[in-house]
Amino acid sequence: LPICQFRDPSLIRISSNIPISNSYPLALACPCYMLDIMSSPYDLQSIFERFDTGHDETFVSAHAYGSGHINDTFRVATKLSSASIEASDDAATAAASNTERYYILQRINHEIFTRPAQVMDNIRRITQHLSKKIQVRGGDPSRETLTLLPIRNDDDSVTTSNDDAANWFTIVDGNYWRLYNFISGARTYEIGEGNDDNDGGQDHVREAAAAFARFQRDVADIPPPRLHETIPRFGDTSFRFQQFEQALATNVRGRAKGCRKEVEFALARKSDASTLTDMLSNGQIPERIAHYDTKINNVLIDNETQHGLCVIDLDTVMPGLAIYDFGDAVRAATALAAEDEADLTKVGFSMEKYELLADGYLSVAKEFLTGTEIDNLAFAARMVTFTVGLRFLSDHISGDIYFKTQRDGQNLDRARTQFKTVADMERQFSDMKAVVERYRK
Repeated sequence: LPICQFRDPSLIRISSNIPISNSYPLALACPCYMLDIMSSPYDLQSIFERFDTGHDETFVSAHAYGSGHINDTFRVATKLSSASIEASDDAATAAASNTERYYILQRINHEIFTRPAQVMDNIRRITQHLSKKIQVRGGDPSRETLTLLPIRNDDDSVTTSNDDAANWFTIVDGNYWRLYNFISGARTYEIGEGNDDNDGGQDHVREAAAAFARFQRDVADIPPPRLHETIPRFGDTSFRFQQFEQALATNVRGRAKGCRKEVEFALARKSDASTLTDMLSNGQIPERIAHYDTKINNVLIDNETQHGLCVIDLDTVMPGLAIYDFGDAVRAATALAAEDEADLTKVGFSMEKYELLADGYLSVAKEFLTGTEIDNLAFAARMVTFTVGLRFLSDHISGDIYFKTQRDGQNLDRARTQFKTVADMERQFSDMKAVVERYRK
């Protein structure tokens, strides 16, 4: 979505990865707001010092970090304290080698994640489970999964009945904060960055898809209880269709007449909307743990090996459909044009990137997905793309109340690009299924 030019909370927009529902408040999701976050009133040093890093170190600085649009993220720099250096067996060597250490400090956006203690309980359980599995197979847990750092014993800011979750976040002035170790020697990539047409760019797409599959595999056997469903009905297309029908019936702005073609496109696919959730309800496909935000920039790529190293951004990890994650990755990575492109001749679906995603994902996922799940991977890609288009169309009809717009008809253009991509997928559906068949073997 386009970058908002304002910091007024009444003008901010929703990220396209957040579901539309009256249950969910507006997201503080403006990149320019994020860039100016250092003018905020947060005392980042005192918040950082509520956490136990395991080192006696001195706070140096904190700066806004990354491109995330939901949480406020900072990279904190520290150095070992003078007392630590003086206590070292070789103080001179310790002082000379006292380079900066880094951490990731995040404010959880509780306007979106209205159950932050549950979010943190999920992340705590997931990262601890992954750390054990990575260690058993001889990997490096400090780089291959996120590492939460606990609060200090004297931090009494948390009031929750879940004692385990309460050890991993702190509350300051009503805001929820957490701290991760910073993973060095790796970075994320955007689609189109570094020339996707060369081998390196293609490898990033494939590696990210494989990393998401490894993540799904490794969290599949997390011990009970069931993870929290922190945003109910997150991947339920039938729920999105109910919202669309409600918007169409009320037609509060009288816009339905001006988008009759798009409405007809959506209504013609109503029977598809419940297909995946019906399969889940009927036991044809199993409930699994899904990431639910599988853009390739949510995978850290190792700088040296160029392999997918670590899956990040775990706030939306919850019970759901594994194949939804594949579909979400396809929607995000295969688009040929901007999400609000008005010239539909530029809009389409990249079969080349789809094949890279299928190759990477199935190189791992074919080990644990059922045959029925694999059979429906191509359909899931269509359905996730349709779902996002449906949400844009619903919002246009409702008067642009969820997704921020910067011009008239922008949400309608967004819906049209998604529906054009769905139509392209439908025309190439047999080819999409053939790609899956090629890589499932």
